[in-house]
Formats: sequence, C-alpha cells, structure tokens
Amino acid sequence: MHVYYRVGEELAFNASGVPSVGYSESALRCGLLDIQPIEIVKTIKKFGLKFKEITRTFQTLKPPESFADVVTFENKTIFNSVSIPEWFDANRLVGTFSQHSIKQYEQDTELKNEIERIRKSERIGRPLLSFTQFIRQRFESKRDHYLEIEAHRFLNSNLPLSFYNKLVVFDNTYYDLLKIVEKIVRMYEFRASVSRNFNMYKKIIGEMKMGLGPIIDKFDECSLSHSRLKKYLSVWNSKDYEEVFYPDFIDVHNVDFSKFEELSDDYNTRLREMRGLLLHHNPEFLDKKLDPKDPTTRMFGKLVMLPQSSYSL
Repeated sequence: MHVYYRVGEELAFNASGVPSVGYSESALRCGLLDIQPIEIVKTIKKFGLKFKEITRTFQTLKPPESFADVVTFENKTIFNSVSIPEWFDANRLVGTFSQHSIKQYEQDTELKNEIERIRKSERIGRPLLSFTQFIRQRFESKRDHYLEIEAHRFLNSNLPLSFYNKLVVFDNTYYDLLKIVEKIVRMYEFRASVSRNFNMYKKIIGEMKMGLGPIIDKFDECSLSHSRLKKYLSVWNSKDYEEVFYPDFIDVHNVDFSKFEELSDDYNTRLREMRGLLLHHNPEFLDKKLDPKDPTTRMFGKLVMLPQSSYSL
C-alpha cells in the first residue's frame, strides 16, 4: 500500500535555541489527513484463469510541499508577527533559521528512510497505524534529551522555573496527542480493514479524518505559538546571525516585557486549549500522578534545588 505525504516537522530547540529534531504534527497532517483512499482493480491471468486483483492505496489530496517550503512559511509567519532588534533583518532571519532546519532535516537519515519505505513499498495490513506508531516511538526515544535541553536553557537564563515547566508541558502534550492519535487510527483503520466494500472503507477513513482534524489543527496553533515565543527570546538575546543559535544567556530584561507577556499569554492559552481538547478525548489524563521514575519528575526534582529568579510570569 502506498501512502504519499510531505513531512515538515515542527522543530524543538536545543540548549542554545537551535532548531533540532522534534515534533511531527505536519507529518501527521500529511500522512493522515491530506490523503484519500483509492481502489485499483486489475485483471490478471493465472493458470489460464482470469482473476481480479484489488489494491487499496492512498493518494495525496494536495500537491506535495517540500520541507523547505514548510519551515520557510513558518519562519515568515513568526518574524512578521514580532519585533526584532535593529541589527537584524527579518528576511535574513527567516533564511537563517530555515536553512539551519533544512540542513538538519537533510541529515536525518532515519526519518528520510522511513518516508521512502512507506512511499515506495506495497504494504498490507494497517499502514496508517504503522506510520503513527513510528512517529510516537521516535518521540519516545528522544524525550529524555528534550528534557535535558530545557534544563540547560533554564540554567542559562534568568527566567523562572515556572516558565520552563510550561515548555516541558508542551512536550508532554505532544506525547499525549500521539497516543490519542494512535488510538483513533487503530480503531478506524481496523473498522476499515473489515468493511464490506470500498465505499464503506472510504466512509470509515473519512470519519477517521474528521475525528483527527480538529486535534491536529489545534496542535498546529499551539506549536506555532511555542516556536514563536522561543525564537523571540533567542533573537533578542543575540548580537549576530550566528549567535541566534547559541545565545550565551537568555535575559528577560533584553526583551520588550509587554510583548513577551503577550507571547507568553498566547502560548499559555493555546496550551490550555490543547490540553482541554485532549482531555475531552481521554479523561484519564486528569488522573495522572507524578511517577518518581518519570524523566520529567527527575528533572524538576533537580531543578527545584537551584536558586530561582525573583521574576515571575
């Protein structure tokens, strides 16, 4: 079975504000929403007899966009909506961040190999579930690294622990999203696989997309707000284009505090909306308790022992 999609991963920041490997909501959109099932019927002859060979595949609903198009559009959106220091040019910042992301994507052989394997192989079974599981497992393997990133950023800033706590909640929210998406895809793709005919198969896949659409749309909004806040901090704490990836220290006094509050409030609002939507799909999230072995708990157990800035959001 062929699944055609473009992949444009929302990018996490490393300890110095560098975009790196990260979130795949654009991949989820292209792999699960921007597709439609088609059925190909061929007549083949074996042993002198004619048989009908039926193959169900997926084709894209939209022209594929390159990863470069995706990250460039995102960065244009970000730097058209925030002020920047006079020593920077907005267009050049767009190009600088975009080219850095593109370079890292080109070096990501694991993801690229998975894309090619899904696109080129005839697959039976449940390709949409397999794709979703790949995205989830990939994120699981990097969660500890993302937590270390935020711990490092906290230590090299005068921002409060509460601020970085909200950034870590973003990672946890994305992980919850992936588990819910996997649950939805599992249910609908199983129903589709045992459907009586192709019209019913298309109907069930359509219902799956209707269920996934609002969740992925809402996370797109949250992800853009998250990225904008972090890049705003990075740019205002850098003196040149190379330093935007490696600011030595994130100082809240270097930014327009009212704008920072505006961006923080927007991010917090998007995050609450996203969490509320996930809770609607899985109320069990309300009953989550801290596990002392959980990496988030371990990280914050160490950070709370450190002196904190008197500044608070």
